[in-house]
Amino acid sequence: MKMKRYICIALAALAACACAKAPKEGPNDDAKLYLESWIQVHHPDAEQTPLGVYILEDEPGTGALVGSKDVSPYLRVEYIATSLTGTVISSTYESLAKQLGNYDYGDYYGPATWDRELAAGLNEAVSSMSVGGSRTFVLPGWLQSSDSYSTAEQYLANVTGKSPVIYRLKVNEVITDINKWETDSIGRYVSRHFPGKGVADSLSYGYYYFRTKTPSSESAFPNDTTIYINYVGRLLNGTVFDTNVKDSAKFYGIYSAARTYGPSAITFSVGDNNATTVKMGSSTLITGFSKILTGMHPHENGTGIFYSKHGYGTTGSSTAIPGYSPLRFDIEIVDKP
Repeated sequence: MKMKRYICIALAALAACACAKAPKEGPNDDAKLYLESWIQVHHPDAEQTPLGVYILEDEPGTGALVGSKDVSPYLRVEYIATSLTGTVISSTYESLAKQLGNYDYGDYYGPATWDRELAAGLNEAVSSMSVGGSRTFVLPGWLQSSDSYSTAEQYLANVTGKSPVIYRLKVNEVITDINKWETDSIGRYVSRHFPGKGVADSLSYGYYYFRTKTPSSESAFPNDTTIYINYVGRLLNGTVFDTNVKDSAKFYGIYSAARTYGPSAITFSVGDNNATTVKMGSSTLITGFSKILTGMHPHENGTGIFYSKHGYGTTGSSTAIPGYSPLRFDIEIVDKP
């Protein structure tokens, strides 16, 4: 009897021990195992960063080290992002869009401006790159969060829900002052496209206006009035993203049969504190567009150029206008149709 009691006690202790040592199942265990297997098959020599990004290929640049986001708060990059199976998720390359058959004349193609409020793994991957360098890396799903943790284990335990992404990325430029970078870009653009004009012709910070046709009157438009305009909006790389002129829309490849073209009604109304609100239909216009119109006169033509704080800011608008984009609008004041 005594021997049986000892055996029962031993078995109970063993069972308790086994329960105590059973590893807790993590939210990313299956995803981590799958990614490790994929790496072993396709890139067995890949190197891992401390947080767990897999570096597949690296071509060092000769420019400045990117470093932390405090040192380099903004970057200009070109990239292709794909799934592990090769499906393109996003890209900055026009040639690739044409190759894939999804090119759109109204979309922006070219280097992207990133602020460094990036996913943790993406920030880590670019921080050790230099300007001019290219890197191909796999960003695990649990590192696609801007949450801040100290270790790879903490990300694995706390972040879930996304598939791995392969980035083929090149760093073109480090930007420390985004406003200066934009206004310098506008200054160079003005010098190229408006002979004899330059930075000194800025009417206010980040804003230029050039009259291209003399108005029929120098009288300002009265408050609480409606005027009519034709316009073309474009990026500084020449991409036209919007116009209400049918022939221009067809010429630039952005014509839509679903849209009605022709002069747009612009209303000026004065509200509290004598603030003027400028609307096209029911939509309030962006600051830069409004600024141009409030300074124009009957039958005047002009071109306004302004930085992104007067436009669509840090986020841009749809796929046509990326964040941190200076804009140009060519406008003519016309009679009521």
